Parts: sequence; C-alpha cells; structure tokens
Amino acid sequence: MGYVTKEIDKYQMSLTPMSFDEMIEEGNPVRAIDAFVEMLDLSACKYVKPKETGRPPYNPKDMMKLYVYGYFNGIRTSRKLERECRRNIELMWLLNNLTPDDKTISNFRRDNKKAVISAFRQFSMLCQELNLIGKEIIAIDGSKFRACNARQRNFTKNKAAKMLIHYEDCAKKYIELLEQDSSDEEKVVTKDKLNAALKRIAELEAMANQIAEKGEISMTDPDSRHMSVSNNGTDIAHNVQIAVDEKNHLIVAMDVTSNAHDNGQLTPIAEQAKEALGVEEITALADKGYYNGKCLNHCQENGIKAIVSKPKFGGHAGDKNYAKDKFVYDKAKDVFICPADQELRCRSRSEKRIVYRGISCRACECVSECTTSESGREIVLREHNEVYLKADELFAKNIELYKKRQMIVEHPFGTIKRALGYTYFLTRGNANVKNESYLHCLTYNLKRAVNIVGVAPLIDAMSVKTGKTAKEISVNLAVFGFLAKSSL
Repeated sequence: MGYVTKEIDKYQMSLTPMSFDEMIEEGNPVRAIDAFVEMLDLSACKYVKPKETGRPPYNPKDMMKLYVYGYFNGIRTSRKLERECRRNIELMWLLNNLTPDDKTISNFRRDNKKAVISAFRQFSMLCQELNLIGKEIIAIDGSKFRACNARQRNFTKNKAAKMLIHYEDCAKKYIELLEQDSSDEEKVVTKDKLNAALKRIAELEAMANQIAEKGEISMTDPDSRHMSVSNNGTDIAHNVQIAVDEKNHLIVAMDVTSNAHDNGQLTPIAEQAKEALGVEEITALADKGYYNGKCLNHCQENGIKAIVSKPKFGGHAGDKNYAKDKFVYDKAKDVFICPADQELRCRSRSEKRIVYRGISCRACECVSECTTSESGREIVLREHNEVYLKADELFAKNIELYKKRQMIVEHPFGTIKRALGYTYFLTRGNANVKNESYLHCLTYNLKRAVNIVGVAPLIDAMSVKTGKTAKEISVNLAVFGFLAKSSL
C-alpha cells in the first residue's frame, strides 16, 4: 500500500522558476527586520578598507540585518551565523544570498558599537511615534548576567592568600625531597615541580598588589566581578540595569556596571531614560536596593519622581510601638521626644551623621520595650535626612503604584533570560558587554512591537521614514535554484 501524500524527488531538477520572496510569508518577522534596518542611518559604520585588488566591503546594513535576525532567533555566535547564511532561507532572502565569513561577522559587532546603540535608540523613537511608550512611568531594576570568565580565573584577597599558602607548602616539600637521596631522574622531575611552584608564588604575590587596589580581579574579563545571583548563589557576572516604560513594558534605557549592588545606579539610569523619552518630568519606580540619599536628592531636584522602597535597617530590637517613626522631632529644642515623653538630645554631630541619645533611659519603665542597648536609646540621622523623609512620604502615598514595579520591569528580564535564553555574555570587557546588552534589549523591543502591532503595520510605519512603500521594502528578488530559460 502506497503512502497517500506523494513526495517530490529531491534529486529531480525543477523547471519551475522560484524566488526567495515566495517562500517568505507576508507576516514573517524577518520582513520587519529588513524594513527596520533599511530605515537606519549607518553611514558612520566602520569597515576595513580593501586594497586596490581586494573585494569591496559588505554593506553595513546587511551585517546589521544579520545580527538583528540572529539575536531575534537565538543565534549569537559568528560561526553559527556564518553557517545559517548558507542554509537558512530567511537569511538568504534577507541578505540577498550573501555569505560573510565568521571573522567578518564578529569584527562588525566589535567595531560598530555606536551603530548598535543608535539602532536601539532609533527603534525606541519609532515606538514613541507609534504611541507604544507612555513616557509617564518607568520601572528600574538590575539583573546579573554571567560573564565570559570562569570562577577559577577570578581572584579575591582571601582566595589568593589561601593559594599562596598552598604553593609555599608545596615548594617546601619539593625542597625537602631534593635534599633527600634520590635518583637523578627523580631530582629533575622534583626540580621542575619546584620551579613551577616558585613561578606560581611570584605570580600570586604580584597579583596581591592588584587585588589590594581593586578588591578583586578577573583574568579573562577584567570588568566582571563576583556577584550574588538568583537562588542565593554567586557567579562571575555583570550587573545590567534597565528602565522599562509602564505602558507596554518596552525598554527605554540600558546600562551595564561592574558594581554588584544597585545602590547609586538610580540617577544614571533614570537620567538616561528621561533623556531618551525627551520629557521634563517622569515617575521612576525602584526597589530598596536603589535607596540612596545622593541619588534621591538628584531626582527630587531634576524632575524625577522617584518612588523607592525603604530598606529595613538594623533597629532597636524592641517593641514596634517604639520604632523610630514614633519619635517626634522638636526643631526648636533640637531634641526627639519618645513615646514615653522623654527627650533624646544630640550627642554627636558630623557632616554624615547626627546621633541623639536618651538622657534618662535607664530609669524609664519602658526601657526593655524600647531598646536593648545599655547606654540608652539612640536615633541616628544620616546625611540627606530631609531627602529620605520626602522620599518615604512619597512612597507612602504611592504604595499601590509601586506594587506595579515588579510586573513591569521583571517582564523584560524574564523574556530575555528565559524565552530568548540570553543568561550569559559571549563578549568580554564592559564596552563589548554593553554592546551585546543593547542587542538583547533591541531584540526584546522588536519582538514586543511585532506582537503588539503586527508585522504589516510595523513595516508601513517604517516605510514612511525610508520613503519606500511596504512592498518595495519587503520584496527581494534573489532567485532560488534553477531558473527556466525563456524558451521554456
């Protein structure tokens, strides 16, 4: 019994003319990628100038299309992209059958960081024109992405000290072995091991100076650091910061830092988002990791309504009725009045902190409920105390709005890491890693826009900028296979 569906003989030459364009359906996202890159101004792209007898360079737009398509479909390495150019029909259509080698592909990403950043920003501007970005509320957060640096190639002060002790012990043992009676062959082997141990000791001693200066060093990726990651683990990573618009969860700003903590990152990323959106005022939601007086002060003075959760600081270890917010400040007397109607007077004052301490805590009946300190209850006012009070008041008034923070900003990170699989970097160094992060964010925004608007409307919007019709943008006439002669 024969099969119902009849196959076509793969060895039979086809006489039917076919084009790549017929194989790419109208709603295929590759058409949106083609239209988007055609819209870009890539005149500033770098390329290797060929010799008089050399072949001309590739069009920067073709190389940009290749990378955007690759990241859009989870293909990041230059060797995989090279292979896809020879077998992927969508890429054959997109690049008009060009097949650049892996070195050319990797060099384009390395040498054209500004072009990638520009592509991300131009697509953000397009999203603004399509009214996909609200420009009112952004959520800010950071996430750790594993660096291209093994744990064994990262050294801290304690790790280097332990290794130094180990190799010094090894060197002593080898010296003792050399002093013992043994064959000449065994002595040669032991001497080689001793020399290797002494060389490693010298390297570790030189490394100790660098560690003392920087805190830790990574040998493969110098800008990566040992950081805490999800599930209470640690890894050698980079801290990626993003600002996400509340309306459709599109990323409007991105940065990469070697700082393992988010403290101090609120101002840079919020200012970048504000500039990218072209607004004078904006509301920024951030978690307790961004609770920094200097940053909050900058936000309050520069049109950024920062709604930031307050962290739980080490407290008095007493009853909640004697928490810090229950103490009333008397500005005229410069004292705090406790719930038991006792005064806490200023004991020390500096630029960064003011300490108030109770004068009759030991005789108070409520001392056991208020504090466990033998010297009495203290209230410490840190630098920017007025700024913190304003920030706390703003947070208290906008708790319901703050609850949206997680669902806004965790959505992009979840998609980039889980759906796209970009949990680690291929490149090294802060500049290269930032460039790769922009490709991650551009891919996320492009996928998000395609899902919200659709391929055809997105192409129409881009065609306005290029001055071409959607049909002119989306159609390539690269021919696939054997074309029948006109006589047939």
